[in-house]
Amino acid sequence: MSVNPRKFLSPRLALMALVITLLAYLLGWSSFFQIKSVEINGAPTAAVQAEIEKRSELAVGEQLARVNPQSVARRIEKLTWIKDVKISRKWLKGAVTIEIKPRQPLAFFNSDDVPGQTIDRDGQLFRLPGYSNPDLALISAKSPESALQANELFMQLPESFRSQITSMVATSTNTFTLMSVIDGREVRIRWGDSQDVELKISVINKLLKLPENKEIKVIDVVAPHAPIVK
Repeated sequence: MSVNPRKFLSPRLALMALVITLLAYLLGWSSFFQIKSVEINGAPTAAVQAEIEKRSELAVGEQLARVNPQSVARRIEKLTWIKDVKISRKWLKGAVTIEIKPRQPLAFFNSDDVPGQTIDRDGQLFRLPGYSNPDLALISAKSPESALQANELFMQLPESFRSQITSMVATSTNTFTLMSVIDGREVRIRWGDSQDVELKISVINKLLKLPENKEIKVIDVVAPHAPIVK
């Protein structure tokens, strides 16, 4: 007489199956491993933080195990002002941490056409939500390359003179015009290239001190040894 053998799970296998089932429950359905907070580090403004929260699509109560850090990072990286982002999960704390590295504005670029648009040292154009900085140059240019050259000139100017510049126009990578308010007077300065900075500033200051130039609106120092006023 044949006996059908009955197969039983060994105690070890049964224990492993139970542990796997419990882990699956804890990770996938239990409130123990739910998102309790979303931490955002590196946001320079409240508007940036709000935009990151929106782009992350993370919500308190969501299961941590169902959060895909790579997918979250890809959504955030689509923002032009993001240079780098890292996502991490803190299981015991129930938190998702978003570390962002925003691009650093170097100057405002064509902001009359695109309000708030800035440029960084890599030539990347972007609008950083909620950002303002009165110390940055306001530059109008036909290309990011020209804007970077204009900002290089701007940073060469002594602080006492630079603070009087209200905006700059770069018609090429080596031809610049400066809009200024000097001692309460609006003066357009045809600067030319970035050479002879100290000489050009000295010429401008001397010209403005002459009584006969108290009504001038334009100073041309493209050739600083032969300046022109209008």
